[in-house]
Amino acid sequence: MSVMLRGDRWHYRFQIGNKRVSGPCIGCQTEAQAKAYEEQKKKEAAVEIEFVKQAEIDVRRNKTVVALVENYRKELSGGHDIALNEAHALAAAKPSRRDAGAFYASLRESYWNAFVDFLAENYPDVKLLADIRRSHCEAFVKFLVDAKRSPKTIKEYVAACKWVMGRLEEDAGLVRSPWSGVILPASDPTAREVFTMDELKLIGDGLQNDPFCLPLFVIAANSGLTEGDICTLKWSEIDFSGGMIRRTRRKTGADILLPILPGLASFLRTIPHISEYVLPEHARMYLNNRTSVSRAVKRFLEGLGIETCVDGGLRRVSVKDLHSMRHVFCYQAKKAGVPEDLIAKMVGHKVLEMTRHYADHDTEEDLRAQIQKLPALFVEEQGDNQGEVERQKLMELIPSLPIETVRRWLAELSLGLPDTR
Repeated sequence: MSVMLRGDRWHYRFQIGNKRVSGPCIGCQTEAQAKAYEEQKKKEAAVEIEFVKQAEIDVRRNKTVVALVENYRKELSGGHDIALNEAHALAAAKPSRRDAGAFYASLRESYWNAFVDFLAENYPDVKLLADIRRSHCEAFVKFLVDAKRSPKTIKEYVAACKWVMGRLEEDAGLVRSPWSGVILPASDPTAREVFTMDELKLIGDGLQNDPFCLPLFVIAANSGLTEGDICTLKWSEIDFSGGMIRRTRRKTGADILLPILPGLASFLRTIPHISEYVLPEHARMYLNNRTSVSRAVKRFLEGLGIETCVDGGLRRVSVKDLHSMRHVFCYQAKKAGVPEDLIAKMVGHKVLEMTRHYADHDTEEDLRAQIQKLPALFVEEQGDNQGEVERQKLMELIPSLPIETVRRWLAELSLGLPDTR
């Protein structure tokens, strides 16, 4: 049916395909104008029908909903293309709850750039964030494994990549992160070891001739602070009058609330205030290249004959270094009866399970000593066992004895005086 006049207005009505179309001819005063208007509407309807047909073909071509959404990603999300080489700068420019230190920000950027370089060399067609697929991410992880990077380092690389893509997810119109579901290698099974009593004696003697390592080990042993937190410790974070160290961990941002042991306070008072940092030389080295401090510590330990690494399969794995003193501190605190939740606050652990891991270094001697505290049930205590109980009670009593009593006992023992009981 062609155009027709209804009252004082012209209307069109036609069928195209299986669709009926009708409506008023806007602005038409004559039949000729109405027919021309109708022809225009027919053309528009034909274009719309063709578009719908093509869309239906595209939908059938997409095998999954994810593929469909990805093909129409920009239209659905409002995102735009972001080049790989500009992604990190854009991500870093976004607001953040806590700014990363200069060193960690630089390290994160280097990890992202390594991923970009890998893509450029192996997948040159990948130039945008939206072009990255899970297969690319898995190939990068395999590349790092083949390069004998440690599981911990690989995790840091991946974390940097996830950080960049996560911050730009909406801007780039990403449907989901290509890193989702990527399997990383298992963590190192080799546990960090604490120093033995003999090794601690060696370290104590050796520190007298090593002014660089001396403050590191003294502070670590009496505070549980990490190497980075010791090197960057500031005088403003030490409250001598309140007897507390208050700071935020560089690595995790966790708060540290650490009472200062009297011996540590005395040692810190001997250090001259020549910088905002307690140890300005160590701070300079660490902030420029943090491994330089670690290397100096390892040279010191190996010079004492202490083995710092063991064979970890693909590479040598560090098991004893300054960080081991953090384990020593947590272990000694647990032995002294300090509750785990308080130890966590002292050393800045966000998760209590981490504190348990650091303090879990009990030896067979520790187990024997602890079991002696249990009363004997249904059996008579033997003389030897009773002696062990008495010895353990004496060891527990010694820290509370007046120093004059301890000195008198030592003098009597050294002179071999007879037992007057």
